[in-house]
Amino acid sequence: MKPQIKWALAAAAVLLVGFVSLQQTGALWRSEATAPGGTITAGTLEISAGQSGVKSFNLDGLTLADADAGQSVQKPLPVINSGNVTMRYKLNSVAVNGSTPLMLRVATVNTQAECTATGSPGTELYNGAANTAFTAPQNVSAGTTEVLCLKVTIASNAQTSQSSNATFTFGAESVSNS
Repeated sequence: MKPQIKWALAAAAVLLVGFVSLQQTGALWRSEATAPGGTITAGTLEISAGQSGVKSFNLDGLTLADADAGQSVQKPLPVINSGNVTMRYKLNSVAVNGSTPLMLRVATVNTQAECTATGSPGTELYNGAANTAFTAPQNVSAGTTEVLCLKVTIASNAQTSQSSNATFTFGAESVSNS
């Protein structure tokens, strides 16, 4: 056999081996998979307080004037999910401004009427110092309302001629229905 043919056959063999190995290696870098179809759902998350569509709410009546240590006031706060998806909300914090130490009790009740001026109705979510208050997340279905019963008490160590006010901060997020 002529030397040129030997070189041509050797080169062809190398090219063939290279081509075959590329084809085999190339398969390692490609993959296909099918996934079952899914559903993406979008919705509107809207938390309201007091009445549908209200984003900030003045808790008129949650006030004590000329009160002594141990006295309290209790009022309902309706939390309305006026959106179209389930929401999870919680009391994130309470900022107390002033020198009177305040205690806070937060509970869920079935109706506003259950949050009477006295007593401890409902399922308790928090009970302690107002300035450290927070609650665990609560789910509220779309188009429904949960009623919180807020009870503010002047702490037993309060001095006379002091005053305070409180700002409640809530947070909300949508909940996946899957």
